Amino acid sequence: MTKDIFSNQYWEKAWEADSNTQDKRMKRAGLGDPSAPGFEKWAENFNKNSFTEESQQRTKRIMNWIEQQTGPFSNLSVLDVGAASGVFSVPFAKEGAKVTALEPSPILHDMLKDNANHYGVALKTLNQSFEDAQLEELGQHDLVFASMCPAVTTWEAVSKAIDIAQKYVYVSLIAGPKENSIVDEVVAFLDEESQPMTADMYYLLQLLYFNDYTYETLIERHTQHNDKPIEDVMQQLPQWLKEVEVELDEQQLASVEHYLRDKYGDTVLVITGGKFGKVLIHV
Repeated sequence: MTKDIFSNQYWEKAWEADSNTQDKRMKRAGLGDPSAPGFEKWAENFNKNSFTEESQQRTKRIMNWIEQQTGPFSNLSVLDVGAASGVFSVPFAKEGAKVTALEPSPILHDMLKDNANHYGVALKTLNQSFEDAQLEELGQHDLVFASMCPAVTTWEAVSKAIDIAQKYVYVSLIAGPKENSIVDEVVAFLDEESQPMTADMYYLLQLLYFNDYTYETLIERHTQHNDKPIEDVMQQLPQWLKEVEVELDEQQLASVEHYLRDKYGDTVLVITGGKFGKVLIHV
């Protein structure tokens, strides 16, 4: 066993076999599937929140961290994997990067093109998944960028990104269980048992080390405090609970709503967050 943990094969198999990573949890729950009911509404909300002042500050903070290691983005060729509606593609293009944005969802891909036009930037878009795209189609890029992207949550996918990159690969992933104060409270109130979540970032760092890559990494904890109308909380609660593999029937949901209204009234304080990791691999 001691010898096993010092081999890259051990960690590659362990990552593949771990059924409780964030991406596998979401897939089991049917979350993030472009063909699922409610995805269009989710995409609209995601797009709306992607270009708020708060979101742009987060984007700038991440880009600054990368730029400290890569130098200016001007004329750097960037492949943005899972680009969504352009939360990073657009700012990269604004900085003078030559951006290819890869997004499999037709809805988000259309939003991406609209945002590029709105912000007056030129970028190439591909309505295709990273998994299905061939290396010849994607070409070579100075930087392959994948921020919280479900398509880059296996060693095979990371290796593919490394093959495409000429200089750098950026990957960000959840680095610990997601935190949600209302989920914790509801699970305790109903005496349910939530399933612990593991972290893709843990496996990625092990494999980068054992495969002898040079990289910079940063693990941070972020927390948000939001006052939400009780109606919004009850609407989002089933999805939040799916992420910890807890499902409630109508009677339980009614009981939870009564409990939350008694405790909080019409507005509920929801504290969310967790540990998040980013890594820049030097190819």
